[in-house]
Amino acid sequence: MAPVVLAGRYRLEAPLGSGGMAEVWRAVDERLGRKVAVKLLHPRALPPERERFLLEVRALSRLFHPGIVQVLDLGEEEGRPFFVMELVEGGTFDRLGPFEEGPEGDAILRGAEEVMEALAHLHAQGILHRDLTPKNILLTREGHPKVMDFGLAYLLQESRHLTRTGYTLGTPTYMAPEQAKGLPLTPKADLYSFGAVLYRTLTGRPPFEGENDQAILFQHVYEEPKPPEALNPAVPRAVGEAVLALLAKHPEERPSHPGLFRGVLAGFQALRLATPRAGASRSGHYPFAPEPRRLALKGRVDLGGEAAWPGEMVYASGRVFLGVGRSLVAVDLLTGEVARVALPDEVTAPPVVRKGGVYVGAWDGRVRRFRGQTLEWSAETGAEVTAACLVVGDRVYVGSRDGTLYAYEKDRPLFRFRAGGHLSASPTFYRGMVFVGSEDGWLYALDPKDGGMRYKVRTGPVHAPVAGYKGVLYIPTWQGEVYAFDPLSRETLWSVALEGEIWGGLAVGEEHVYVAGWDGVLRALDRLTGEEVWSLEVGKTTAGLAYAQGHVYAATEEGRLLAVDRRGQVVFEASGLGPVQVPPLPLPEEVLVVSLSGRLYRFGVG
Repeated sequence: MAPVVLAGRYRLEAPLGSGGMAEVWRAVDERLGRKVAVKLLHPRALPPERERFLLEVRALSRLFHPGIVQVLDLGEEEGRPFFVMELVEGGTFDRLGPFEEGPEGDAILRGAEEVMEALAHLHAQGILHRDLTPKNILLTREGHPKVMDFGLAYLLQESRHLTRTGYTLGTPTYMAPEQAKGLPLTPKADLYSFGAVLYRTLTGRPPFEGENDQAILFQHVYEEPKPPEALNPAVPRAVGEAVLALLAKHPEERPSHPGLFRGVLAGFQALRLATPRAGASRSGHYPFAPEPRRLALKGRVDLGGEAAWPGEMVYASGRVFLGVGRSLVAVDLLTGEVARVALPDEVTAPPVVRKGGVYVGAWDGRVRRFRGQTLEWSAETGAEVTAACLVVGDRVYVGSRDGTLYAYEKDRPLFRFRAGGHLSASPTFYRGMVFVGSEDGWLYALDPKDGGMRYKVRTGPVHAPVAGYKGVLYIPTWQGEVYAFDPLSRETLWSVALEGEIWGGLAVGEEHVYVAGWDGVLRALDRLTGEEVWSLEVGKTTAGLAYAQGHVYAATEEGRLLAVDRRGQVVFEASGLGPVQVPPLPLPEEVLVVSLSGRLYRFGVG
């Protein structure tokens, strides 16, 4: 069968979708040799549908914004109008979800910010979309959203309603209350619809569900949605509040500022920096880093004690927190002042900062929360605590070397789960479950509400946190094995056996999983297949790795700090630091590393 070529130029390759009035095709522009999308009116389209089709072309033709799909050409073939658009192949917006406390959360909030800016441009041109759904916000391969499908667009200045009496156009699941009631619309209706899209992206479910369209529309008009964090505890309260603000019943109560999610994103990134391994998903993927090729030593700070494995630095409100000997230390990065809180025994777990309070575990088996010098709360376990607390909303999970995970809610005991071996590694929260790796060789998946065991899987002894990213858990074992595991299907996707023990956390980037251990080799593994992409001799490594802005940072027992790019090229190196067992901490303007002897080195842009 001969291929269909429109206007002697656009060769149709494969259908992408079909609606009531038109079909969309993947096509090739044979004149320019590029892939495009073609929207072609159905041959039996009714006059109102033809009018809506032409309205969509008129709406798109006046829009020039990186967050809105671009019209490239317009034509007609055998009486059927068509228009040509850029091809967007990264999937629908909700594929960014669900929300996780790590780089995946960053991606959703950045996408939300970009869509809000696109809608502001759309509305400034006097256009309402009227049918924002996940499938009408597509992602580029790089993850940037583009608003498309303007078949129900409404040109304000033309005062034209393409709505028949008793029939409301739009998609009920994402429809604003005033749209459901057939009232005149303003740009605030699009904001409500986008709030509903975001709700689904964060939680995996729309704000309202029902047996039929009428049941859903009734809820949009009269009922309040549950907070997103009630469905997905990984959603921070500030993120949920921003989405619920868009879902306000009254249009005038919905925020319309295009920068709504800019501050929300900044707050979320601050929360990640205050959490070991840059978030509860423990990906080792940090939100910031300076250009490593420009780094130079800017200063040293003596912390007055030993900073040993499994310690880790976190950052909050201009200060860096770390356990040093029998003290919780806070270093003011502006003044260099070092503040200490003395504990009865060695601080052996990485600190976590939440709402101004600092959680820290110690060798005496207690976990404590300090606010400044004041002890606000403490809880006792049956043995030493070397794992960082997992803080998810109002719940705190504490792993102890007595083999028990202790859970608290609003400072009160919630449950205890008894594993079969020491819990040395920090728990991970991912895909709605708490994952606990044990030294007895099992990974346990627990219900976060009651500690019920969803399942367990044999892995081998785990000393380092399990990392979650893009729907996969990456599990390092002390014996040098790394597993890629789907936590929902419970399928092992790949596994590799490396030489030497793995003591520190992995770092997961967009393409690679980075791992280093006692064999002295830093490896980049293909994230999808586990195949080794490159390896580099760096020296024995106890400290976890950190990934940020396209570079992996490694600090070694030989006293080296290295920044390595995705190709395996060393772009920065410092040596002579003394043995390092604490992971480097990338920040927006500097990278911090602390030696075993307790000297903090600050490398900034020179």
